[in-house]
Amino acid sequence: MFDRNTLIALVLVGLILLGLPYYYKLIAPPAPPTPPVETVIETAPTETAKKAADEAAKPTSEIVAADSSAILNPASFDSTLLKPSRPYTATAVEIETPLYKMMLGSDGRVTSYELRAYEIKNGPQVNLHQAAQKLDPALGTWDLDLGPRNLTTLHDLYFEASRPRLFVPSGRDSLELNYESPDGKRLTLFYIVDAAQYGFTLNIKANGFTQTDTREYRLTWQGGVPSTEPDPRSDVEFGGSYAQIGQELEEIKLGNNPKVDFTATGRTSFVATRSKYFIAALIPSEAAAGADLSGRSRAPADPTVPHLYDATLRLAWEGPAIEQRVHVYWGPIKKENLEVFEVGLENTMNWGWAIVKPFSLAVLWLLRFFGKFIANYGIVIILFSIIVKVVLWPLTRKSQVAMKKMAMLKPEIEALKEKHAKNPQAVNKAMMELYKERGVNPAAGCIPLLIQMPILYGLFIVFRSTIEFRQAPFFGWISDLSQPDTIFHLGFSIPLYGSGVGLLPIVMGVSQYFMSKATLTDPNQKMMLYIMPVMMLVLFNNFPSGLTLYYTLFNLWAIVEQKLIKLPDAVPAAVVVEDKPKRKGKN
Repeated sequence: MFDRNTLIALVLVGLILLGLPYYYKLIAPPAPPTPPVETVIETAPTETAKKAADEAAKPTSEIVAADSSAILNPASFDSTLLKPSRPYTATAVEIETPLYKMMLGSDGRVTSYELRAYEIKNGPQVNLHQAAQKLDPALGTWDLDLGPRNLTTLHDLYFEASRPRLFVPSGRDSLELNYESPDGKRLTLFYIVDAAQYGFTLNIKANGFTQTDTREYRLTWQGGVPSTEPDPRSDVEFGGSYAQIGQELEEIKLGNNPKVDFTATGRTSFVATRSKYFIAALIPSEAAAGADLSGRSRAPADPTVPHLYDATLRLAWEGPAIEQRVHVYWGPIKKENLEVFEVGLENTMNWGWAIVKPFSLAVLWLLRFFGKFIANYGIVIILFSIIVKVVLWPLTRKSQVAMKKMAMLKPEIEALKEKHAKNPQAVNKAMMELYKERGVNPAAGCIPLLIQMPILYGLFIVFRSTIEFRQAPFFGWISDLSQPDTIFHLGFSIPLYGSGVGLLPIVMGVSQYFMSKATLTDPNQKMMLYIMPVMMLVLFNNFPSGLTLYYTLFNLWAIVEQKLIKLPDAVPAAVVVEDKPKRKGKN
């Protein structure tokens, strides 16, 4: 049984954990509620229209002609030359493949991107583009900035498409969009689509524009990736922006900051921004000159307000014309999909600490391997738990035997402590000698647990963050193995436990009690029979149900295991060999 000091320490730790949320609220009050967001329809740019109206209202003598000298002076550049020749439309072009359906606006940019294989829970297909709203700009689109002497956005342009619809059932095909200004500047966009891949390849050609002083222009992914999950906090938690500069993967996350910026110059292989399950990446065919990353939020402490991320490639502008090809990966975060580009894009995935990463990858590989033959991932988890138990059987048996021997030696250990009460070093030395004499390894009992920990952590990462288990059902109330199996909500939140009540964590807690009871070897640890199940129930209540299912099965198999393992009845006494006295006169 625990001693008095241990129990007091456990109670104090529990009180501190329970009080932490209230302390955080005290020192950092939550952000005030934000006004409701209203959706507005994308129309022609009002700023440009306003500027055009202002210009039209000026006397003719004040309007500067768009001659060569005006182009060299940004302040005198006549932007009306690039205004749309026709009203803006958000559905100018439709592109469809077996993987997605995409709409382009008359400015050549994406206005909708629906993934056929993924759905919002109990809703429509996932759309990785979100239209501009009253308080936030559009999320999930790209833009081009050729400098203030040319154009800083495509939103003012009207492109003529080579065809209104591109359907690519297999293989590859492309679509061409052309814009030509009244003064002869020409911009051409090619959307090259592969039926077997998410995203597209963007080929940009520009002629007649003035080269920037920095000899760079910018291609930006704007807004990041919209939230697609029932709990937007998960998308905020996993959200961020990335850039591969040389050998370093740079990353920014907003956290509780309203704005974060990052700029670097160097060989840039890609920039990307992601949510929990989806990513958008710009991968130039030739490395860019640098990258700019930025994140912003109007209420960073409010998890329901999106965190917006921009990721910009600074591309080299050599010569009078521009021709650049950029791969745009825009889809699910799958390791094999990201590895195709061979630029390290897969490193944006989080596999845990370095020591855990091999376990995470091995767990995912095994689960996906069995998933090829068994459609239900819940059954795959059952099979996986049995395999782990069988593999660990020799170590588990060795651990149980060691724990049994340790319990048997406890009276002798207590006697040694009493004998050397004033000399701790002598106690430790005597205990080590006793273990050695009786053939007991005190660390043997921890080996299976040490192996289980990275496996559990790997399972936690796999179920929590890999898209393979997104909305993967088991049976009954367990409809999503990547989420807690909440059966009802309390209406209030309990620190650490949360507001939802899951059934599987309760089953797991009960199984933990019987497993601990079956494996108990030291009667003095009886209190653990009651403490551990409660702690595990609270801890697992917000974990993915796939992980809770695995741990429940782990407990059940451990109970069965105890029935099969035969422990020794007693520890053999040490054989004491006394030295015989030496006879005098003999060497």
